[in-house]
Amino acid sequence: MKFKRDLGPTSVIFSAIGGVIGSAWLFGPFYAAKIAGPASIFSWIIGGVMISFIAFTFAELATMFPVAGSAARLSTFSHGTLVGYTVSLCAWLSTVTIAPIETIALIQYSSSYLPGLMKLQNGEHVLTWLGLIIASLVMLLMCFINYFGIKWVSKINNLTVVFKLLVPVLTIVSLFYVEFNLENFTDFGFAPNGLKGVFEALPTAGVIFSFIGFNTAIQLAGEAKNPKKMIPLAVFGSTVSALILYLLLQLAFIGALAPNPDTGWAGLSFQFDNSPFVGIALSLGLVWLSLMLFADAIISPFGTALLNVTAAARINFAMSKTGFLPKFGKKITKRGVPFNAIIFNYFVGLLLLIPFSGWQQMVGFLISAFNIAFAIGPIALLSLRDHLPKKKNAFRVPCINLFCFISFYISTLLAFWTGWENVWKLLVMIIMGYIYLFFFRKQKLFTANAAWLIPYLSGIGLLSYLGSFKGGLGLLIFGMDFIVFLFFSLAVFLYAKKLANQKSDIKESLKDIAKISREETSTFKDLH
Repeated sequence: MKFKRDLGPTSVIFSAIGGVIGSAWLFGPFYAAKIAGPASIFSWIIGGVMISFIAFTFAELATMFPVAGSAARLSTFSHGTLVGYTVSLCAWLSTVTIAPIETIALIQYSSSYLPGLMKLQNGEHVLTWLGLIIASLVMLLMCFINYFGIKWVSKINNLTVVFKLLVPVLTIVSLFYVEFNLENFTDFGFAPNGLKGVFEALPTAGVIFSFIGFNTAIQLAGEAKNPKKMIPLAVFGSTVSALILYLLLQLAFIGALAPNPDTGWAGLSFQFDNSPFVGIALSLGLVWLSLMLFADAIISPFGTALLNVTAAARINFAMSKTGFLPKFGKKITKRGVPFNAIIFNYFVGLLLLIPFSGWQQMVGFLISAFNIAFAIGPIALLSLRDHLPKKKNAFRVPCINLFCFISFYISTLLAFWTGWENVWKLLVMIIMGYIYLFFFRKQKLFTANAAWLIPYLSGIGLLSYLGSFKGGLGLLIFGMDFIVFLFFSLAVFLYAKKLANQKSDIKESLKDIAKISREETSTFKDLH
């Protein structure tokens, strides 16, 4: 069976918008304010600009090769098996984690009226055993809906996106109208943790997590009717929409608060702060808004999780097609659904809920995996563009060398900012993945064109251990790390570019992609 190119323009754009408006808006402003205070408004601006560089490199890659789970394949074409597998593994880990994250968010807001679902542990709300059971049932429902195909998922998403946009807008307008204390931006410290707090909020408060919904459209490129036009539009539209929306939400959130002068921003807490916007709405007497927020706290996370169950399965499918996973992952049902992959991801999601049972814990890990995967995308794009200069695309990023390096540098920094606490866990999973690939998939690991990868991963690990972010020794002080990573990233980037596959090999890969597209999709237009 084949994937069906059933996604029209509205569905593709709404898939990206639905991806960026999930649980992040319900929690991000609260955690960002705790870390960076009112200066968190700069976190959203910086985050939006940073993610745009990463997003647009993948927009061109996806339009160049519009196949299911394209992010899991393209680096294999440019740098071989080990690099392709590393990208695939990290892309899959970051995407498969989103459904559990959104489910935790859904349950955390519900715990305001069903308190047995969450408990406070080390200052963070985490799932109880009852919460874990409910989470497993919610995630199972997402799998059931996905069984009926991309059209069902798309229709449900299209219906929910309007509501997902309406409630945040109503929240912004209501908070600005009812209570906006301008003195909150100065009386308790504008930037309590300085510039470091602004950057630390990017990966750990959910700022970057808020923007990565564009990835949904990238992974569904193989099912879009007109990917060359729709994918860039979806990426651009979702990123800009998210930036405007989240910036206004942060401003409204800070202005509506009544911070405790004794604890400051770091100790920010209030009644129902496990459901931050509900707590503020109730404190202002906006009962009608709190009811809408409770409803949206189910709809927004569920809709985003549903989309990412779909996207993660496409990455599994691609990994099975390239031999990184067993053959069962590439089986497609009559409805055009890789359902075996969906069920496999369901059980992986359940396993992730145990060590990462809190929203903020899981977000930090996801961002570390996401940025390792997406750091390699710009290198792949540069290599493919260099070797295929006459390839016609509807979208091409400008100043390709500079653009790709900036994207690579940003992704590397973002992974570093998640801290050693998250980086070491990811590196352990990558090593376990290598062991699996070598012993169980019988794949050759070390090749000349991947010689840059191990130093790159080792360097991120070492610098994170020495750094001043979560779990680091603090020897690499903030400010100096920007310079160190600039030279580190530049050296790796140039070396990786030099080791890219030869033109003849990439041309063969292009033929393979054309063949793959014919085999996997019900309609196909020549990619040459």
